[in-house]
Order: sequence, then C-alpha cells, then structure tokens
Amino acid sequence: MKAVILAGGRGERVRPITDTLPKPLIPIKGKPIIAHQLEQLERIGVKEVIVLTGYLALSVKSYCDNFVSGLKITCIESDPGDSPAQRLLNSRDKIGNDFLLIYCDNYISADADINAVLQSKAGLTFLVESRAEGNISVDKYGFSKYDAGKRKPENKFVELGNIRIQSGKFMKILYETQDLPLALQALSTEQDCAAIEITAGFWSVSNLARYLKLINDRKIVILDRDGVLLEKMPRREYVKKFEDYRPMNENWNGLRILGKSGVDFVIATNQPGVATGDVSETFLLRLHQKMVSEMLNTGINVLAVYVCKHHWNDNCDCRKPEPGMLLNAISDFGIDKDETLYIGDDDRDLLAAKAANIEGILIGSDHSGNFQYPNTESALKSILAVIGAVE
Repeated sequence: MKAVILAGGRGERVRPITDTLPKPLIPIKGKPIIAHQLEQLERIGVKEVIVLTGYLALSVKSYCDNFVSGLKITCIESDPGDSPAQRLLNSRDKIGNDFLLIYCDNYISADADINAVLQSKAGLTFLVESRAEGNISVDKYGFSKYDAGKRKPENKFVELGNIRIQSGKFMKILYETQDLPLALQALSTEQDCAAIEITAGFWSVSNLARYLKLINDRKIVILDRDGVLLEKMPRREYVKKFEDYRPMNENWNGLRILGKSGVDFVIATNQPGVATGDVSETFLLRLHQKMVSEMLNTGINVLAVYVCKHHWNDNCDCRKPEPGMLLNAISDFGIDKDETLYIGDDDRDLLAAKAANIEGILIGSDHSGNFQYPNTESALKSILAVIGAVE
C-alpha cells in the first residue's frame, strides 16, 4: 500500500502561521501534523509515502528527510500555484493506480478508521463524517457519490481526505477534468463507491480558528530575534545575506527544553534595515522561513514571526519599546497575558513587555536590566514560573 499526501497549498486561511511555515508542518501537540500522519501510516503497515509539495517545499523536504521511521518517504516538488489535480498528474507515473490519498491538514484520530478504508474493495472509498450539509451522499444500498458543488442538505456526509483509490480510471478522468473534486464526482458516478464513517474525532488545521482550539493546552512565549535566536550584528548593521545567519545554539537548547514542557513560540523583532534599504523584504521573509524550518527540525515550534519594518524615526506603534507587535501576537493567538512573557536581550524589550502588560526576561549582557541570565537555559526556572508550566 502506498500513501500520497497533498502538501503543496499556501494555507492562506491559517495565516500568519503559514507566512513562514507550510501547512503540513504546523505543530499540534508539539510536532507537525504531517509527523502524526506519517507515524499513523507506519503503524497501520503502509511502507511508502509520496509527499506532493509546492509552497515552502524545501522546508517540507528537510523535515521529511530528517524524519526517523521505517517508511520510504519521497517528496515531489511542483509549482506552488499548481492545483491538487496538477500535482497528482505530474507524479502519476510514481503514484500508480492504487493508493491512499491524504490531505495534509486533517489527522484522523483512530487508526481503525484508516484501516477500514484500506480494507475496502471499492474502486473509490471515502472516509466521512456526518454533517447537516455535505458533499457525500450514501444510498440505501451503501453506495456513495461525491458532489463537487456547494455542500447540500441532501448530502449527509463530508469527506475528510484519506480516500482509497484503486481504479485505473482515476488518472484518466483527472486528466480530462483537470480538477480533483470533479474527477471524484465523475468516478463516483461511473462505478460503485464506498463510504466509511469515522468512529472517533479528527484534527484539522484548515483555518486559524480551528487550529487554535487544538493547541489551547499549549503555552505560547514571545521571543526577540537578534541577540536571542541569532547572533547580533554590530549597531546599525543587519543580517542581509545568509552568510550572516548565525543561530545562537546555547539559546536554542533552552527553547528546545521549553518545547518539551508544552511551549510553542512566536517571534517579535525590529528590522529597520527594510526601511533604510539595507535589507530586502524578500530576503527577510526567506531568512525567517529558513530559521523557522531549522528551529522546527530541532524541536522548537515557531507559530509566527511579527516584524516591525519601520524606520526608527517613523514613530510607529509597533517598533519596540512600543508594544504593537506583542499585542498583535497576543490577539491573533488568544494568548493569556498572565501565562506568557517576552524574552529579549535589550532594555527596549523589557519596556515593550511592560507596555503590553506581560512579564519580560532579559538574557545576555547587552542591557542594563537587573534580571540577567547568560542564556535561555539558565533562565528556564524563571520562565516556567511565569507561564505556569512544569519542567
């Protein structure tokens, strides 16, 4: 059995997370949703997984290459603008006619539900959930049909991905329609199809609101970038090429420990180099995508990066010591002010935290604060005390 994971979309409805992190790498319970999917596939006996990537493909491939399992995992990259149908057609020679098609934003809780789909003999088998309005109908004989249009009351089920396809007609119809929903509709009209109803729940990262409900048991800590995550450049100089990118491993070590204690992170950083013309916005975004990917690979989950790109003379409300970025992060992620803090290395970081009405801790020596810690690992007890987590 072969599984194919559609993992190439931009995930616009999960912004700001997907500005720097592709949807399959969004963390739930401390690790990316694709990790939960891959572990499940290995448990139920799948041997080969093809991951069809597009947006931030290198981040997905890097994670999959470092994923320790007995699975054969192959990432196939296509243009970020490609549709799911185009990704499947581009890789049809490697995919074949018998596979389990998985959407990267849904994880099914019960292994038995996936097993039931795999054991079906129908040419097309959907995993479904009962809804008031859906896209799957099931007749009195148990045969199902897919409706590619708007969800309707007469369709009593919604399909959840994890579609078992074992039909030589599928790729032909997909080529003719150039659209995955239309192909599923056409195939379900031509031949008998089955539907398996889930027996337990599932996780979905299809939009930000649904995602935030999944991580309400996690703490979120806000971090500065330069002097905390990356080595600081000299005054009025900026990281403007990848050769200047130098992670502060002694601080990443402490953050990794926090991650194991149930903590995720967001970043808030002043970057006036954009306003001065020293740093391009394109490079800055690529830099943050690289950094967030590398942090994820070491066990540090960064959910978003907030950046003030204004000049220091612009008098904006986001440049620290103003609290704008911190307040935006608190609002976007529903962070409890009593259970978070800002970790910085500069007096302005402490002032910004105070203005946002949250605690602040300074590390390193580039400040005049009384609360000095050499690195994040030395500050762990203080951090955990503020956020109410257990080491």
